[in-house]
Amino acid sequence: MKSLSLVLLQIISPIFYLRCYSTVKMNDIKIEKFFVRDDEQFFPNNNQLPVIVYRQVFDTKSVSASKWEQLFQENNFGKSWRDGIFTYHHYHSTAHEALGCYGGHAQVRLGGDNEQVRKDIELNAGDCILIPTGVAHKNMGQDSEFGVVGAYDLDGKSYDMNYGKDAEERRKAEENMKKVQVPRMDPVVGKKNGGVIEFWQKNTHQNEILMTTDSTSLSEIQKTNVIDQLKRRVTFIKYKSNGRTYSRIYYVNLSEDAIHYQGSKRKSKHEACKIKDIGQIRRGFTTAVWKKYIDKRKITRDKAHLAFSILYDNNRHSLDLLADSENICLQWIQGLEYLIERYRSHVRTHHEITDRWLWSLFSQADRDQSGQLNRREVHQLLRLLNIELDEREIDQYFNQSNIRTSNYEELRNLDKDEFLLFYKFVSHRPELLKIICQYNGSTPEQIADTLFKYSILSKMPHTNPLEYPVDIASITCWKMKTKNISPQPEKPLTMTSDNNSSSWSSNTKDKKNYLTIEQFKNFLQNEEHMKGITIDDCSKLIARFEPSSEGHKYEELGVDGLRLFLLHDEFCLMNPDKSRRVYHDMTRPITDYFIATSHNTYIRDTQVYGNCTPETFIHALRTGCRAVEMDCYDGDDMEPIVYHAKTLTKPITLRAILLAIQTQAFTVSPYPLFLNIENHCSYEQQGVMARLLKNIFKDHLLTEPLMNDSQVLPSPEDLKYKVIIRSRRYPKGKIPADPKSSRSNDETEPNPKNYHPDFAKLIIYAQIVSYTNINHTMSTQKCFHSISFKESKADDLIKAEPPEHLDLIKLTNKHLVRVYPGTIRQNSSNINPVTYWTYGVQMAALNYQANDDSICLQDGFFSDNGGCGYLLKPPCLLSNNLLFDPKEIVHKRGKRLIIHIISGQHLAKEKNSNDDSDIVDPYIEINTYGIECDYTQQHTPCIRNNGLNPIWDCKFHIDVYCPELCLVKFEVRDDDHYHRSAFVGQACFPFTALQLGYRHIKLRAKDGDYIRGTLFVHIKIENL
Repeated sequence: MKSLSLVLLQIISPIFYLRCYSTVKMNDIKIEKFFVRDDEQFFPNNNQLPVIVYRQVFDTKSVSASKWEQLFQENNFGKSWRDGIFTYHHYHSTAHEALGCYGGHAQVRLGGDNEQVRKDIELNAGDCILIPTGVAHKNMGQDSEFGVVGAYDLDGKSYDMNYGKDAEERRKAEENMKKVQVPRMDPVVGKKNGGVIEFWQKNTHQNEILMTTDSTSLSEIQKTNVIDQLKRRVTFIKYKSNGRTYSRIYYVNLSEDAIHYQGSKRKSKHEACKIKDIGQIRRGFTTAVWKKYIDKRKITRDKAHLAFSILYDNNRHSLDLLADSENICLQWIQGLEYLIERYRSHVRTHHEITDRWLWSLFSQADRDQSGQLNRREVHQLLRLLNIELDEREIDQYFNQSNIRTSNYEELRNLDKDEFLLFYKFVSHRPELLKIICQYNGSTPEQIADTLFKYSILSKMPHTNPLEYPVDIASITCWKMKTKNISPQPEKPLTMTSDNNSSSWSSNTKDKKNYLTIEQFKNFLQNEEHMKGITIDDCSKLIARFEPSSEGHKYEELGVDGLRLFLLHDEFCLMNPDKSRRVYHDMTRPITDYFIATSHNTYIRDTQVYGNCTPETFIHALRTGCRAVEMDCYDGDDMEPIVYHAKTLTKPITLRAILLAIQTQAFTVSPYPLFLNIENHCSYEQQGVMARLLKNIFKDHLLTEPLMNDSQVLPSPEDLKYKVIIRSRRYPKGKIPADPKSSRSNDETEPNPKNYHPDFAKLIIYAQIVSYTNINHTMSTQKCFHSISFKESKADDLIKAEPPEHLDLIKLTNKHLVRVYPGTIRQNSSNINPVTYWTYGVQMAALNYQANDDSICLQDGFFSDNGGCGYLLKPPCLLSNNLLFDPKEIVHKRGKRLIIHIISGQHLAKEKNSNDDSDIVDPYIEINTYGIECDYTQQHTPCIRNNGLNPIWDCKFHIDVYCPELCLVKFEVRDDDHYHRSAFVGQACFPFTALQLGYRHIKLRAKDGDYIRGTLFVHIKIENL
């Protein structure tokens, strides 16, 4: 079979043309096909089923995401989503995937990076690609308009995610692939000859393993929507860390994106965790809680197939459950993995997120579960939403929103849809109207009285036109008269009755509270600096973001459409071209890069009392860390352990940590992972360490030097998917040898009384040596020697008199340098990494568990270059430039950053705050970090009693002299009576990744999770 596929690969794939008919109008389609064979290493790809590419299914002018969704649904491909394509290799082993492009273009790589296997194709608007199970794919680059609809054959079970990590992942993937059926219909041409019918079904009858499945449980999962299974209530046994077990009924509440359970008391309902907080789903007895029960023999290992664990809150906590049957266990694992992946990877528009958030709040406020809120409950909920309005305003908005009722009793309450409408009345965005006025020639006075209604009517619930007057103002007056409330004067705003959504009558359009397509183009070119934007591009954006049917018809963008456009990730402050893809040159020596680095990764809390756990490694790796640390000591039964010596930290086995690292090493980034091992083990247990490293990491472990120039280290590209050991290879005072000759020169072998040769030989490109002075190091040490400084020593070098203060920069031009927090930081506080980055230090090590300002800076710094954990140093710090001095001001490179802080939205107190009774009084701090002269701090005035939609309208001018090393941090704080400066939210960005124009900033909590809050700003940059 393998030889047959090799022959097929040598044949030029034919091109076919089909005329397709569907309820969706399509073009003549050109079909291409080609095989992507097994790379015999990371990716199985598919030797039996070819990739199929459908060219120009829709023309570029008529294509839309909704057309792809409709076409896929008609042809039995579902579970669709809208987004881009991941910028790293991944594949699905449980389903075939169809991707329909509705905008822009991208370069897609199939099959991995093996030059003998991989295939690069161009995907343009109107094209579709059908990717068979097992075939790896990756986004190599895209324009700003690129977007696809993804869908999966409904005959397959819920799709999974695989990354080419290791042999175990591949083994499981190949087992899954054997059970995947060929779809009954083609995603584009349906049951007509061509596509799947022609190229898959007729050519794979001999492969019965691809056509059928003999797994009864799998077949049942395929027949039933896995999400419906999670919504059904099912009983699990919950195992707690205190040794107690409980029988509880669990289910998923999709409206709140949370797992709920029923307590022991009748009708009591509790939330176990949010879907967004889940970090991992594990099957079997794999957590510390399960280990306790196994060790105490309270449960037997033969029940492992019924057990699974939900790790949440950065994997700090686990929900450990035992199912009645393996079928239920698998359904929950597969279903939760699907929900997690959907939450992380698929587009959920901002108004969808807002509506879900409001629904969850509605449910909390609806204490009697009536499905309605009375005025008192609405008042209480407004306090929770940080909205302070007087009684008259609340009554007015309440009555304007209460549009579905017809009798007095029902008029006293708001149902869920009416409450969404109520919320949108009180959360309007007048600052967006100013933008529209600026570009359409209108004045704010002409349309201020219709602003409310424009942003609301596109979300107006469907009503029976016979029940109410078609004039919204009349509805308001009618209701207010019923309740003896005088309405505010307002002009009538009518809706046409021939539309089941929201259409504007001519007297509304005269108000000009919208942008025509030409005005929208001018706005994008002049404000958003999208110089190459065309009218056709603008038409697609309006179709994508404008919610009203009238706006679609006349190609006009209103306030709500502009809001949704500006809230999309693609148009927020961080440039997506820099955050979503690796664009730096990754072929330079690894010393030319900053590397995301963790200190004492094994510790969860403080340096003295914290527990040692593998979960901290998983968390660090998932946030993009590429250098982790562990202190290794002798353990019982020849099992090395990891812990912080001379403290009360509890040890954990090295094996458990390495297994955890192995599962996550390359899921976020393919670039090399450093293991910084502080070796305190005996000679014998060093040998055990070496065997563990080899057995667990296998081919990923770097065991011998690459054939390259010995004067410089290999590049991150050369070392992709490699685990590199960083440790001391030789006793202090021993002269190290070149890594290429150490294997054959007996005189250079490590002292057998101190270092085991099997372990020492694994330390190749990061051999830690002691530092004496710059002249000695530069003249005698080799490029593969690495130096560690505690922060006080590094600070001494920086504070030295000129020109000695530049010794650190010279050192980093040749060697990997690591700076770590001093022992005085027993509370796991952090160094300021920016200081050391400006002096070229590659590894500024941080305590990832701290959640402090330094972690925020690191997250912002490494959000660049696709978040891969490696950043190419700016030209001023590269080895061919010895003139840079971080203490000097270089005017010719300087920029002036002009930040206009306009407004904020949904600013609430920090999550888990003990004080939620007060309305937030927010103000914003703006800090810049970089070389010494680039440290600045500015702040806005405080806005009293408004966390919902405060408006500051403040401008700041900040001069930055080294933009390449500058970070800009925004922090929202609450100025209240109890805490002078309580934290609300924050965000940090590289100066060079800022997008100009009007931008939203999505805020994060201290632990890095996104919160509801946003800021709205305008950014301008000028040369000094």
